[in-house]
Order: sequence, then C-alpha cells, then structure tokens
Amino acid sequence: MAELRASRPDARSLAALSLALLVWASSFPVTRIALTAYAPGHLALARYIVATVVLLLYCVLARAPLPRRADLPALVFTGLLCGTFYQVGFNFGMRTVSSGPAAVLVDTVPIFTALLGFAFLRERLGLRAVAGIILGFAGSALIASGEAGQAGFVLEPGAGYLLFASLAFSMGAVVQKPLLLRLPAIPVTAYYFVAATLGLGVFAPGLPASIAAAPAAANWALLFLALFPGALSFALWSYALGRMPVAQVSSSLYLVPVFTFPIAWVWLGEVPGELSLLGGATALAGVVLVQMNGRAAD
Repeated sequence: MAELRASRPDARSLAALSLALLVWASSFPVTRIALTAYAPGHLALARYIVATVVLLLYCVLARAPLPRRADLPALVFTGLLCGTFYQVGFNFGMRTVSSGPAAVLVDTVPIFTALLGFAFLRERLGLRAVAGIILGFAGSALIASGEAGQAGFVLEPGAGYLLFASLAFSMGAVVQKPLLLRLPAIPVTAYYFVAATLGLGVFAPGLPASIAAAPAAANWALLFLALFPGALSFALWSYALGRMPVAQVSSSLYLVPVFTFPIAWVWLGEVPGELSLLGGATALAGVVLVQMNGRAAD
C-alpha cells in the first residue's frame, strides 16, 4: 500500500483526541448502571442504533458527501472490525476475565495498531515511539495490577476473545485511515456505524422487551453511552485519526484509565492505590514519548 501522510497535528486534532478519551473514560461508571438492566449484546446494539441515527441525521442536515462506491468495502470492514467484532469479542471476554487482566489485554490495541500502521501504511516507528508504546503498556499493566488487588493476574479462557477484540479494533483503525484523508470524519463515522449496527443485529431478539422493562436510570445511561462515548467520541477519534499517525492516536488510549481515576474518585468514591497511580504516571510518560516521536517526524 502506498505511504499515506497526514498533516502535522494541530491544536484542534489534539483537543478532539483529548475530549474523545475523556468521554470514553466517563463511560465506565455509566456502563455499570446500564448493565444492571441490559444484557451486554442488547446494550451494544441499542447504543449503536441510537448513535447511528444521530450521526446520519447530522449528515442529512449538513449535506455531507456520500461515499464513493469504491469506499464501501473499507467502510463495511471498518464497521465490522471496530464495531461488531470488537463489541462481540469484548462482551464475551468480559464474561469470564476479571477487570485487571482484561484492561491489559484490551490495551494491546496501540501495539497492534502501530505494527499494522508500519506494515500497511508505511508510517515510521522511531525509537521514541517504540519505547513509548512499551512504556505505556507497562503503565497499563501496573494500573491493572493495582486494581486487581489480592486476586492477582489469572488469565481465563475468555482472554482470547479480548485479544481478538483488540486486534479487530486495531485493524479497523488502519482500514479507516485512508478514508479519512478523503472524507470528513463525521460522515465516515456515520457510514461505518451503519455496518456495525447491522452486524450487531444478531442481538436484536428481545431488545424491545429489554428497553420497555429497563428502569429510567438504565435508559438514561444507555442514551448517554450512545450520544457521547458512542457518536461523539468516535467522531472525534476519527477526526484525530485523519490528521495524525495511527501510532500517535492509538497510543493515547493508554490515557483512558488515567482519566478514569478522577472520574471514579469523584463519582464512585473509588480511591486509586499507589501502584495504580505509579502506572498512570508511567502510561502518561509513554504517551508523551510517542507524541514527541510524531512531532520529530513531521
């Protein structure tokens, strides 16, 4: 594949990426509320239905450009990879894997994405980027170790599902990248959300009854997850992905648990331990290294 170059990241790109990460971090306590009334499959499908409708409505009102026929395969693959396959792998994996090991397995996304970006997009990986990705992963492992407490790390059979989910999301980011160099971020997000929603249709049986039976708090949580961690964050992520190397964007995912700490502290009263705080500082240092590598390469 020919080398693809994105323009130097500006303040808008970094702000969009930061806001996406912050909103994704806020989704964890809200997801807990929604899962008290919804099965994981029903929650995933309902989120994508609402988010897709909102994004398509924006495209109609803004008269966004329609994709070319040649773009459809990439849009479908992105939706299946980032939406359907990721959600299915994540939901099945979380049934048996505890939160600590699960966090580490999911945080293999930057590693997979950097390698795939190097192989297929010919994005350069300098020593700073490699060191930063490794450091970020180490920080993620420390955070997860701190959260695991006395139980420690035990990988259950569902670990394979989580690795599958991480690889699928990473592949989706690489497939999506060329589209974002030709089309605006919101239409790209809207169009691949359609494919993701159709793929999640396997969970449709019983969904109307679940919505009707869910309490108001769970439905408000569902609406929040669809509008903000769903439609808004993915559109912001796509905006940044179209203007920055995939390694830079994906490595920023190490900041999600760092952002989660103050949210969980204020919202749920969960005080992070010393090991988790050390992991957060380590992950932050890794992300800074990757960003420095990206600026040096411009």
